[in-house]
Formats: sequence, C-alpha cells, structure tokens
Amino acid sequence: MQKMSGVVLLACIGLGGAQAADLSFLNAQGNVEAVPGELVFVHKLHYRKLYEEKPFPDAVIYYYRNGVYKILSQGENHYGLYVMQGHTQDQTYTIRYISSPSHDWGDKTAFHQLTFVNGAQSNLFIQNAITERGEQIAQQNGEFITQEKNLDRVATEWHDGLKMAP
Repeated sequence: MQKMSGVVLLACIGLGGAQAADLSFLNAQGNVEAVPGELVFVHKLHYRKLYEEKPFPDAVIYYYRNGVYKILSQGENHYGLYVMQGHTQDQTYTIRYISSPSHDWGDKTAFHQLTFVNGAQSNLFIQNAITERGEQIAQQNGEFITQEKNLDRVATEWHDGLKMAP
C-alpha cells in the first residue's frame, strides 16, 4: 500500500502544480517528506463540528505555490498536496487535499475536501474526508480566516498560538 500512496502522490503532483524536484518521497528515516515552495496564503480554521477521533478545534493550513500544503493543530503536523478550484476572493471555493502518509493518520494517506464560503457575517467551511481504506468520515464544519498579506508575521503568530513544537 505504501507504493500505491507514492503513486497517488506522484499523480497529484501534476494536478497540484508541483515539480518532481520539489518533493522528496523518502527521507533518511524512511518517511515521506515534502519541500514547500513560496508561501502564498494561510487558512486559520476553527472547527465547530469535530471528528471524534481528532477533537482539536483549531488548525492552521499553509499553502505553497508548488501545490504543497502543511497543516498544524494539536493533533496534526504533516504535509500533503492540494488542488484549488476557484480563488480565495470568490464567494465559494473548494480545495482538495491528499495528506502524505504521517503518524497523524496511522502512517496512511487521507483525502480531504474543504468548501469555503466567504459570507457577509462570517466565513464558513464544510469538510468531507475519506480515509485510505475508503471510510467516509462524518462531515465537519467551522469558521475560517484567510491571510494573504504579511505571511511571515501571521504564520509565526498562528503557529506559536497552537503551542506546538517546530
């Protein structure tokens, strides 16, 4: 199954706009590793409806120009690949994610799809996810903030706010 995960990640490279030279699939410890490109925007998520196996209400997703993302929360800290349908300024847009195999997901991959809605009163998201075994995870949702300016400052503040080790 690990070879299949690599094939899926390779297939997604073209979809996410990443170049093969930007990703390293095995590091010295035998783990999947991603090298991000230029940071282009950040989402700060606050979940209202949570996945019971990962009941962590706050997460930050960093998006890089080469189609790589990184997610940080109290229960997740891994890279993966993303494909975006629409733009962050649109009323609605969708981002699809394939996580790299990580300890966060039992050394397996996972597929997530988040649909974002820029509303007049608040910004909302709906998340659907599927595990590597094809199991549907109950739908999750919450509120979000998008940051596209002052990324160095915001990334540091949001990362530090999660009280996570680098």
